[in-house]
Amino acid sequence: MSAPLEAVRVLELTDESAEYCGRLLAGLGADVVKVEPVEGAPSRTIGPFLDDEPGPDRSLAFWADNVGKRSVVIDDDARLLELCDGADVLVHTLRPAQAEARGLDFASLHERAPGLVVCAVTPFGSDGPWADYLADDLVLMALGGSMAACGYGPGADGVYDTPPLASLGDQAWRTASTYAAIAVLGALAWRSESGVGQLIDVSAHECSASMTEWHLMTYLCSGGVHRRGPHPTLTASDGRQVAALNPDFLGPHVFAGMLEMLEDHGVAGPLSDPAFADPVHRAGNYREVWRALKRLAENNDGETLYRLGQKAGLPWGVIRSPDEVLDDRHLRARGHFVELEHPELDRTVTYSGAPFLAHGSPWVMERRPPLLGEHTEEVLVDWSAR
Repeated sequence: MSAPLEAVRVLELTDESAEYCGRLLAGLGADVVKVEPVEGAPSRTIGPFLDDEPGPDRSLAFWADNVGKRSVVIDDDARLLELCDGADVLVHTLRPAQAEARGLDFASLHERAPGLVVCAVTPFGSDGPWADYLADDLVLMALGGSMAACGYGPGADGVYDTPPLASLGDQAWRTASTYAAIAVLGALAWRSESGVGQLIDVSAHECSASMTEWHLMTYLCSGGVHRRGPHPTLTASDGRQVAALNPDFLGPHVFAGMLEMLEDHGVAGPLSDPAFADPVHRAGNYREVWRALKRLAENNDGETLYRLGQKAGLPWGVIRSPDEVLDDRHLRARGHFVELEHPELDRTVTYSGAPFLAHGSPWVMERRPPLLGEHTEEVLVDWSAR
C-alpha cells in the first residue's frame, strides 16, 4: 500500500512555529526536506535535551516535530530557489517583506514554478495592519481570544477567581500547523485538476480565533463572556486523581445510574432518600453528593474508580501522567507508539505516532529526526534529477 503523498516533495523553510505541519505531511508520505542555516534550525537549541546534554542533534523538542524529515544546510538563496523548482510544496514562516527580499514571495515563485503550492504560516497573515509584526505563541493565544475562556471564574466564595491562563505548550502554533497541513492537501487536490499552484496564507492569529469554539458565538449573540469552571476531581485510595463531572450536567438519568453505583457499594448515605431524585433538591444539597463520591473514591484505586464511573454512564477518566499514557493498553493495541533506531546514538527511541488510522494508505514513520545537514548532498542529487 502506498501513502497518499508518496510522490509529493515538500520544502520546509520554517522555524518551530510550523514544523508540525511538515511532520504531518511526512506522516502522509511526503518527502519533507527541512532547509536549515549552517548553525541549524532554532528549534535545535530548545530543551529538554537527551540525557540533559545540549547539542543540535539532541533536542527532544526538535525530535518531536521533525521526525520523518530530511535535513539540508543551504545558505545560498539561489540554490534554495533551485530546490523550489523541484518541489511540489514550499512551507515557510517568512513574513511578507522577508519573503519578497529573498525572491520567495508567491508572485516570483509562481512565475518560475507555476505548479508550486506555497504555504506561508505567519503570526498575522500576509496583509493587514499587523502583517509584519512578530508574536509568540502566548501573544497569539491571548489575541485570538482563547485565553479569555481559560482560568477559573469566581465561585460563590471567590476561591476560584483567577486571571486568564495559557494552555501548556505551543497551542497557537500547533493549531496553525494543523490547519496549514489541511490547506496544503486541499491545494494539492485542486492542482491535480487545474495544474496550477496557489498561495496558502495561514494566520496563526486567525487560527487561534477560530478555536474559541462557541465562546465567540455566545458573545456575539448574548454579550456574555464564558470562563471555564473548576473541574472536580476525586482522589482514589492509591492517590490517583479521577476527573468526575457533576452528573446533573448530563441529565436526570445519569444521576440514577450514579445512585445505583453508590448503593451497590454501600456509600450512598442520604442520597437514597427519594428527595434527591429532584434536581432542585440536589442542587441545594450537592455537598452530600460529593461526600458520597468521596467515600466511593476512598475505597477504590484510580483505575477501578474510573471504570466504575464509566460503567454507570459517567464520563470519568483517570488523570494520567506521561508514563501512564505510554503504557496505555488501548493506544498500544492500536499501534500508536513507534520505535525508531538512532544508530548514531546506539539506542531506540519511542515516538508518538499517527493521529489517525487510514487503512488504505497507512501513516509513514520510518525515519528518525535528521541530523543537521545530514541529507544535503543526497537531496541536491535527488531533486535535481526530477
